[in-house]
Amino acid sequence: MRMRTSFVVMAAMALHCATPGNATDSRLKIDVSPRVSAAPAVVRIRAIVTPSAENRGLKIVADSGDYFRSSFVPLDGADAAAVTVTSFKNLPGGEYEVTVTLVGEKGDEVMDRRLIMVTSLNR
Repeated sequence: MRMRTSFVVMAAMALHCATPGNATDSRLKIDVSPRVSAAPAVVRIRAIVTPSAENRGLKIVADSGDYFRSSFVPLDGADAAAVTVTSFKNLPGGEYEVTVTLVGEKGDEVMDRRLIMVTSLNR
């Protein structure tokens, strides 16, 4: 019975996590994988950024409420790579909101986010 309940919860989370992020600006798109994994998890965040002289950096955050990890990747404006890949290792169990924010030269920001689930026997 417990195994069946766990399967139903994981299936529901997978469907929930399949929805796209809410970036309304086409300058930034992200891909986070895997969407469902077991703790301790390694999560890969891929940010696709339209090159622009105004691009200054990417703020990358994974937040579950109980656990927080972040990183900042500086960008070299129009000369920066179009794809930036970052990994967060050893994430403990929880539901995470992964957010990537593109920071512009004048402090303007564009954000995209995804939800992921890291399962744990202790949760």
